[in-house]
Amino acid sequence: MAPPVYRTDIIDKVFFLRWDSPPNQDEVLSVFTKMQQAYQQFQQPMILVSSTGSKAAVPNSEQRRTLSNMLSDARPFFSEIHVIIEGSELQHNLQRVIVSGMLIVTRTYDDQFIRVHKSAEGAAPFIAKRLGVDGDRIISEARTRGVVA
Repeated sequence: MAPPVYRTDIIDKVFFLRWDSPPNQDEVLSVFTKMQQAYQQFQQPMILVSSTGSKAAVPNSEQRRTLSNMLSDARPFFSEIHVIIEGSELQHNLQRVIVSGMLIVTRTYDDQFIRVHKSAEGAAPFIAKRLGVDGDRIISEARTRGVVA
């Protein structure tokens, strides 16, 4: 059996999503369902922290389109989104450019709503400010649970 492509967890109204490789449409639908269920549980927008592992491949055009559609559909579930693309190699710099371009093209790029980071620590101060919690503690717990590196 193949290892899972993604992992999710919720910590203090922060929905963590970790992609270990680009997802197919069924995997994206499964993640969207989990997001929808979490939103219904809290009855208010959460924060999304989505990370891509340093060994993950760059998504192809179909996968990018599917992820973009999920982002548009899930937008009402979240007060802000933090996208973490780990690594510093050429491949991951390319992924950062692709993600930023995708956000601009879909008109979802907004420094108040979506931010792209190189590491999970970049999201911690925003989590702290939005939720009034210790953002570093949230990131540390997420690291322990394996949903950020």
